[in-house]
Amino acid sequence: MKKLIINAAHIEKRVAVLEDDTLIDMEIIRPSEKVQVGDIFYGFIQKIDRKMDAAFVDLGNQNKGFIHLKDIPEIFEKNQGAKIPVQIVREGSATKLPLLSAVLEFPGDLLIYLHGKEYVSISKRIADKEPLKKIMELLLDENEAVIIRSNAENSSNEQLEIALNQAREKYQLLIKDAATRKKPGLLLSAASGVFTSAKQFIQRYSPTEIMTDDFEFAKTLEVHFPNREIVLKKSSDLFADIGIKSQIERLSRPVVHLPNGSSLFIEKTEAMWVIDVNSSRFKGTAAKEKTVESVNIKAVPEIFRHIRLRNMSGMIIVDFIGGMSEAGHEELYEAIERQSREEYTTTQIAALSQSGLLQLTRRKKQQSFLEFTTIPCPVCYGTGHVASKDTLAFQLERELAGIMQGEPNSIQIITTEDVLDAFLDLNTFNHAPIDWEVADERIPFYQIARVEN
Repeated sequence: MKKLIINAAHIEKRVAVLEDDTLIDMEIIRPSEKVQVGDIFYGFIQKIDRKMDAAFVDLGNQNKGFIHLKDIPEIFEKNQGAKIPVQIVREGSATKLPLLSAVLEFPGDLLIYLHGKEYVSISKRIADKEPLKKIMELLLDENEAVIIRSNAENSSNEQLEIALNQAREKYQLLIKDAATRKKPGLLLSAASGVFTSAKQFIQRYSPTEIMTDDFEFAKTLEVHFPNREIVLKKSSDLFADIGIKSQIERLSRPVVHLPNGSSLFIEKTEAMWVIDVNSSRFKGTAAKEKTVESVNIKAVPEIFRHIRLRNMSGMIIVDFIGGMSEAGHEELYEAIERQSREEYTTTQIAALSQSGLLQLTRRKKQQSFLEFTTIPCPVCYGTGHVASKDTLAFQLERELAGIMQGEPNSIQIITTEDVLDAFLDLNTFNHAPIDWEVADERIPFYQIARVEN
């Protein structure tokens, strides 16, 4: 049984989907002035890099973006100084500019309209695709493309044409607006708001119950979804009351414990995500091959759940436990394929080796959960490691060697007890005029606070 929980009573809005009280999908909506996926800007091409076949675009207000020239339709100029409408297709990071496209997308309930390409794509969830494809090919004009959503499976020709014309009108109004602009800047914000996010989750998961903590928002839901059960629950922290908060907090941790005793270890690197499957405390009663196969196959749904919740993207490497039989390898691959077909974000299986090494690619649009909710540790600088007590003790010895050459009268050092013990074990500078102060800190450190001559 699926439930939709909407925390709409505070400035930060949160939408979560539960299946049998387990978190399976989530979105956090915060007010932001940063560029977001889907935003459309009137951009000025500042520089073209012919080696990369790409361009750097000024978006206004000190925002810049990066676009591949192949993503600029022929209807627009591709030279320095050219003015073109562009859309954010991937958020930027500390090392990368936002990725842009001049093929503009306008999403709706039944279809996504694109201007600048020519094709018809239909949701993989629709079994009989040909009738819809023929309808849309008759309706589309030059430089138009559509992606038919699963909601359109039972739509009439008239409903599809209305949806297409509404999207066309949005595009035409936006182009008219751009023609009046003299400077680069935002043309259309994609900031969806909590209602749009809730609507998408309702369409995607068909929850049997919808719960919110905001009276006005509950009334809005009742108007738009009269056939759904809307529950109002007043709470200072709805996610904590229902048990979602603890599940969200665990998304920042690398280790995931599975119900059968096995576990996953999830790590983000600069280039990719890595997921390691471990048998841990799992105790199988069958032969080793069967035990390994059971652990691997049962890990698949949890792997995809965390890929979705942590919003992993780009290249994802999964290291399954090796030692499977040929039949077990095929069964694992089928389980992975089935699960990937259920994902709403494009997820492709690149390879699964005989040793159990899986390579996935997942389309990136937004920041991962880690990037969105955390910053690199200012102590370890994101490495996950700090200097050991012994390393700091030896470092302190070298620093004191230089200080003692000045023959000081007094040295004050603040340090943790473990670093002090390690330094005293070195049995050096025993007669130095050091005034020690022990700090009650978990992380090993020392600081030379004062030197008096």
